[in-house]
Amino acid sequence: MQHRKKGIAMSLNYLTDVSKAAHKRPAPTPAHLEGFQLDAMFILDWLETGWRAARTQPLLWLGTLLACVAFTVACKFVPLLRPAVVLTAPLVVGALMVAQERVRIGRPARPGDIAAAVAQHYYALLAIGLASAALIVVGYVLSAMVVDASVLKSFVTSGVHHLSITYGGRGPRGTIATLVALPIFTLALAAAWFAPALVILRDAGPLDAMAASLHGAVRNWRTTLIYVVAVADAVLLARRIPLLFSSLALLPLMLLSIYGGYRDLFATPRCHAAR
Repeated sequence: MQHRKKGIAMSLNYLTDVSKAAHKRPAPTPAHLEGFQLDAMFILDWLETGWRAARTQPLLWLGTLLACVAFTVACKFVPLLRPAVVLTAPLVVGALMVAQERVRIGRPARPGDIAAAVAQHYYALLAIGLASAALIVVGYVLSAMVVDASVLKSFVTSGVHHLSITYGGRGPRGTIATLVALPIFTLALAAAWFAPALVILRDAGPLDAMAASLHGAVRNWRTTLIYVVAVADAVLLARRIPLLFSSLALLPLMLLSIYGGYRDLFATPRCHAAR
């Protein structure tokens, strides 16, 4: 009996020592999360990479694109759907990242494989969406405070059921509101751009992935500026150009280029790209 008690005590002490040692070691982090600096013309290579994946699984890409366009247009008529765009975007991007990664290694993923991968990282992807939504709401409130205090008062007193994330509006005041919110919108976009790929392909935590995505976007500010200008133009010209046309023009370019950018920045950087 004494030997048995002694054995149990030794086992407990051993587990305690192992636990203490494990807590002293830092959590492992994926390599190359700092990102590399690339030329803006690499966007053409990223689009080519995405196009190859789209040709391999055309139904998946066409269905995703049409669903995104339809949802974007629906948000124009149902403002309450707009926050859902930010929340669901990481899930959609994460699914496409799985599809492109599997095409790259020569084993195209079936819908069940993609759904399983997204489900495994569901909460991390949702956290990215929530963090991005919070940043966008901050931009919305700041633009309302700067341009029209009465808008902020209405926003606060009318209740959350009147929440509608939207930038800009008619006339110069709408343009000013857009320009005020643009830096925060850019921050949210840059932090969320590569984050789904880092979460679902590299098993990074959501905050670490967003920080790495933001750092990569800042280091490659020329490339980031191209995307920011494209999105800002679509917002500023929303009153003149139908949303359906701008969505069909922008969404394919954005969705097709994300994976190629992730590969060059974080996964397999080219030897001539780093500076």
